[in-house]
Amino acid sequence: MTAHVAPPASSATNPAVVVSNLRRAYGARVVIDRLNLRIERGEFVALLGESGCGKTTLLRALAGLDPIQGGRIAAPRRPAVVFQEHRLLPWDSLWSNVSLGLQLPDARERAAAALAEVGLGDRLDDWPRNLSGGQAQRVALARALVQQPELLLLDEPFAALDALTRIRMHDLVRQLVANHRPGVLLVTHDVDEAIALADRILVMRDGAIAFEYREAGGSGSIERTVLLAELGVLVSHAAA
Repeated sequence: MTAHVAPPASSATNPAVVVSNLRRAYGARVVIDRLNLRIERGEFVALLGESGCGKTTLLRALAGLDPIQGGRIAAPRRPAVVFQEHRLLPWDSLWSNVSLGLQLPDARERAAAALAEVGLGDRLDDWPRNLSGGQAQRVALARALVQQPELLLLDEPFAALDALTRIRMHDLVRQLVANHRPGVLLVTHDVDEAIALADRILVMRDGAIAFEYREAGGSGSIERTVLLAELGVLVSHAAA
């Protein structure tokens, strides 16, 4: 797998999002500078980078939660976001949490179908306080996907889960993305998670996409070694 500087967005058929020359600053501190990014429908992209490099700032800009100072973000519809915390409303039932914002007569039925997809179809009238951490994140995923988004943004949604639950969530996310075909941007610090889930891995540095890795998906240790090196982690070949 070859690393190279990510090229500008190219022509395509049906992109979930196109970002051109994006700039985001906090006062005099520039966090994102002339960033270009394209994610196609059905494509799973993972974003790695050191803490403070601008990963979450980019995700928040794509979600419309933060203003930008320059450039352009072109997305067909408002994206869905799953955060590290599930952010469920404790006073609402699970189906009410999932259908939040759905102004449709069949909102309960849609919520029921979404909860069934994440393995909680028998818990419609249950409450968030009765859920484990993994179950709460399943509900958060159902709430995101019930909107049928063209772009799904994942901000370290599995970071607080134990190792076994995390593996199960990876399997679930793969299946959900295959079923719904949104473009996906996963912000993570976990190199192994990025390799396991993504079609394409990006490394962010100095406010821009510094390197791009294609054909991810757990094909071997070479990718892991290269990625760790790009993130500034020195790993011996034996340890890798």
